[in-house]
Amino acid sequence: MKKMILAFAFLLLTAALTISNSTLLNGMTTIEIAHKLPILLMPADFTFFIRPIIFVFLAYWVVKFNSGDLISTKRIVLFIIACLTNSAWFPFWHFGYFGWACLSTLVGAFSLYALYRSYPSKQNSWGHRVPIALLFSWTLISFVVNANYLIVWDEWNRLGLSSVLWTIINLTLLAAIALHFSYHHRDWIISTIFIWVFFGILVNIQFEELFVTLSTLFLIVIMIIGMFMFSPSAPSKKNEETSF
Repeated sequence: MKKMILAFAFLLLTAALTISNSTLLNGMTTIEIAHKLPILLMPADFTFFIRPIIFVFLAYWVVKFNSGDLISTKRIVLFIIACLTNSAWFPFWHFGYFGWACLSTLVGAFSLYALYRSYPSKQNSWGHRVPIALLFSWTLISFVVNANYLIVWDEWNRLGLSSVLWTIINLTLLAAIALHFSYHHRDWIISTIFIWVFFGILVNIQFEELFVTLSTLFLIVIMIIGMFMFSPSAPSKKNEETSF
């Protein structure tokens, strides 16, 4: 029964993603709407092709889910919240409710983080924490991109900062998050997704904004170094994860 509930929530999210790639919602695809505003943080179109890959691993996670675990009910509730909020994002985005879209990704990111933290580091495998890390990292990226889209849409002045400086700050914060998970959780998956998105941003802006390009390249290198320095096989003086 628990797996059936998980499967239903997953199929709902899959259906929402499939519909968003068509013009059934308000006559535009997700990517077409993304291109309506000039967002420096927006990655190239090919970056979004990773979503079906993430869903394949999520399907594997659903199949391998241990419903007999004492914490399984909590994980099911968190996964349902994540699926519902991520599914709700698509109609919000397509019909121009960008504030609600941003809020839905934020709630989804928090629920996925809680789900991620329900797994100890020793369960960092494809049947346990890894698929959740994939969806969590993508949802977190989506929130940041959504927030930047909303800022441009509402013509907010970004605290008086230029779009270039604001983008570099956003990228730096994301890289810091990736390094946090690499170091404290020995997680290379989140950094991999972030690097993939950063590469998409590079391809999208090319050399139109040189400072953003150079900063993105630098942060990619830093995240790659962090992945190898803090890999699961790297020696560590402590085996326990932090409380965050």
